[in-house]
Amino acid sequence: MVGALSVAGSLALVLGVPAGTWLGGHSDWRVPMGALALPGLVSMATIAALLPGSPPEAEPAAYGTAPDPRRFGTVLAAGTLSATGAFTGYTYIVRFLGDVSGFAPGAVDVLLVVFGAACLAGVAITGALLDRFPRAALTTATATQAAGLLGLYGAGAHPVAAVVFLALVGGALGPVFMATQNEMLTCAPGRTDLALAANSGAYNAGIAAGAALGGLILPLADVRAAFLAGGLLTAGACAVLLGGRLSHP
Repeated sequence: MVGALSVAGSLALVLGVPAGTWLGGHSDWRVPMGALALPGLVSMATIAALLPGSPPEAEPAAYGTAPDPRRFGTVLAAGTLSATGAFTGYTYIVRFLGDVSGFAPGAVDVLLVVFGAACLAGVAITGALLDRFPRAALTTATATQAAGLLGLYGAGAHPVAAVVFLALVGGALGPVFMATQNEMLTCAPGRTDLALAANSGAYNAGIAAGAALGGLILPLADVRAAFLAGGLLTAGACAVLLGGRLSHP
């Protein structure tokens, strides 16, 4: 179920990011931002009309199946580091693909579709394996993201390598968040809805921190340095997960 829900976010990357980039490039940045208002209102009305109104504690999945405060903290920290690392680089991917990899603006739009398609494929594959290998899925996705970001830093000037490593980052971005959400349903020390909200909040804080960090790096170094920093932060997330697994199997 977590995998099925994650498909929507991946489809947004496949369709929304390239469409917004194209629309912004042919108009003003306010146009794609404003274009989100109507779908947002439709979504709000749909949620208000159809979302069940029963108390969260009355649902079968209200509490984790194996509450573990230490594991909860480990996953939360790793997810935040991973999001920070991903968006330290990804926020500036258009600039990277143009300035470093040498792609024309039209090709960059196509590559953003490739990125989103890789994310969709990663979510589909991880979703099929998540119930059987929940911890391995999270560690593997985080390691794949680190490899992709560091690969872009090291070899992104070569167009073919840039496409390969871009696909690796895309293939990992959705599964990392999906796997952390799945962990919340297992290790939540209290109610799962609060654990899921905490994980979402931490992930979004990581997105903001990553974008800000990349913005601080750009005036001091070239855009490749943002991907190096993002890769190192994501590697740190892998270390947190592995350390937590060794200390508390």
